[in-house]
Amino acid sequence: MTAGRREDSAAGGNRRAGTSRRAWALLAALAPAVGAAAPATTQRLAYDVKIAWLEAGKLSADIARRAERYELAGNIVSSKAMDRFFRWRGRFAATGALVAGFPTTRAYLLFEDDGEEREVLLATAGTTNLHRSGGRSKSSPAPPGSDLMSVLFLAPHCLPETEVHDGQSRYHLRLYGTAEQVLRQSARYYSGATTRCDYRFRYSNGTVRRISLWMADWRGARAPVRVRVRIPLLPDVVLRLRTDGDRQDPQ
Repeated sequence: MTAGRREDSAAGGNRRAGTSRRAWALLAALAPAVGAAAPATTQRLAYDVKIAWLEAGKLSADIARRAERYELAGNIVSSKAMDRFFRWRGRFAATGALVAGFPTTRAYLLFEDDGEEREVLLATAGTTNLHRSGGRSKSSPAPPGSDLMSVLFLAPHCLPETEVHDGQSRYHLRLYGTAEQVLRQSARYYSGATTRCDYRFRYSNGTVRRISLWMADWRGARAPVRVRVRIPLLPDVVLRLRTDGDRQDPQ
């Protein structure tokens, strides 16, 4: 690696760290204090995203649990192959409480960048504030339920049904099937015993998608080790948990 590339890599890392620090600083200001004596447990999840045969990108999520509170921060980035068709970068963060093991969102933060427009969304205290490139902003009532990312990574699946949101719109998640299954994947991905949870994901306009989660114990906590999203007339989207996830960070 040349000196120039090392400098570029370091600069990129500094930008990512700076963005993460700003996101956590904002959410920390919104979250109620937790006793310093309560120990935190942390979990790192890293996934490769595939659409049909195409390696589409990466998703990572860092989870911290302290007593009955949680914090979640993650990154999503499209691959270079995917960038030829569609470029997308996103960062998300949430904080909330675990009520009977279920994540109840207090604040949800999302950064999006598709190369042409940037958006920053914050949903908290019953209000969603959305800021777009060019100074365009708007406020609206926050949708009910918990945010999708918190439910995906922290909820005790398989859930009979629940409502989730993306900060702007709400969706209905209903379980229609479960199965115990031994998952076999290539060496870099999780393999072993799982519980598969099959959901119908209904949008507010009536559109339905099917989502399957393969749940397993991973480094001391329950986590989705494989996710498949089925969209009519389009290829499936599949996320696979990497076993070397601590070293995988979207760029």
